[in-house]
Amino acid sequence: MNELDLELYDAYLDGALDSKARMDFEARLVNDRSFKASFEAYKETSTYLSEKFSDLDDLTALEHNLETLGKDHFDQKSPGKLKTEIWKYAAAILLLISIGGYFLMNNNQPQYNDFAALPTISLVQRGDGDSLAKKVENAFNNRSYKEATDYLNELIRNNSNNQELLLYRGIAQIETGAYGNAYKDLDEVASGTSVYKNEALWYKALGLLKQKEYDACKMVLVEIPPTADEYNRAQDLLDKL
Repeated sequence: MNELDLELYDAYLDGALDSKARMDFEARLVNDRSFKASFEAYKETSTYLSEKFSDLDDLTALEHNLETLGKDHFDQKSPGKLKTEIWKYAAAILLLISIGGYFLMNNNQPQYNDFAALPTISLVQRGDGDSLAKKVENAFNNRSYKEATDYLNELIRNNSNNQELLLYRGIAQIETGAYGNAYKDLDEVASGTSVYKNEALWYKALGLLKQKEYDACKMVLVEIPPTADEYNRAQDLLDKL
């Protein structure tokens, strides 16, 4: 979708095309599936906006929410022209968002990647011949989290109370999107008394942030005590939520 297409959509919907241009437009709808899909989405969005923003006050308020387009789009417009301009550009924004082409609206919520500084792990002591632990290390530290989870499952099968392994499996499962299993591991660690207790709370909060479960994320963050190494990061994230 480009500026010329927007003008063409608008002219077609307003009945402003001459007969040849209208026939060419309708032929393109038949022969160009992408063009048709874009037009249909634009038409639906325009209809929605025309119903929702029915008077000049509403349109002026909408104008202020479209600052990413530049105020020059809307300066010196008559009320009728203003209405057309705002609908056109607002419809374009919503269409681009809906098809995933661009992210034009500001998102003030913190992002998972801004806070997820994932650890490197060291499970193998010098001279230790545990090849499975070494496989876990290599996979986890190389960010192959699905592989790391598989190896951790084997290790935990014989070390079910190992809080460090449960923590790392929880982190790996967050990275692979297995949130339910991740929180089960992290909750077990967080409910215990090991040195990994607060770290487990922190990574559970990050998992919830990744899922955009912001209220639930806050509830976990406030459990992290001032004495924890993770406390300052938790407070920073709370301030941004």
